[in-house]
Amino acid sequence: MPKQDARKSGRTARKPAAKTAAPAAKAAAKTAAAPAPLTIGKLIDHLNADLAKEFQALIQYVQHAAVITGPQYDAIRAELTIHSNEEHAHAISLAEQIDFLGGTPGVDVATVHVSAAAKVMLEQDLEGELDAIARYKARIGQAELLQEYGLRRALEDILMVEEEHARDLQNALDL
Repeated sequence: MPKQDARKSGRTARKPAAKTAAPAAKAAAKTAAAPAPLTIGKLIDHLNADLAKEFQALIQYVQHAAVITGPQYDAIRAELTIHSNEEHAHAISLAEQIDFLGGTPGVDVATVHVSAAAKVMLEQDLEGELDAIARYKARIGQAELLQEYGLRRALEDILMVEEEHARDLQNALDL
């Protein structure tokens, strides 16, 4: 089919788009908008932040299990001790994964939350577990992206336990 002149067909011709930004400015804008690509080094940094949170959870659970009072908390007191042991296992698993990826496991501890009120203790623990669940879901996606399938599997195992912890705490809080 022959090309028609836009003026003859009754349609208005499109004007070519004006070049308003130089290519370097466009590239800079694109770079500012897009996050930097994930690297093994960045993943190790994220895992070390997760490790600091595992240390925090371990300490927090030990303290909460020791000081929580009230007959209504007898069952959860024992469960908090179990949770502390599982958080310890998570810390070991993360440290091993960080080392395997070529990093050095950190020794930082995230801020430990304490309270004199039993209900607040459990709410603090639940908040930590919900945060861990979100972080590990993100970390699993990152491991997948970098084709680190062993790491992904280790993180899935941790995630399953964190989800169980959240359920235990929600039950204790009647949520």
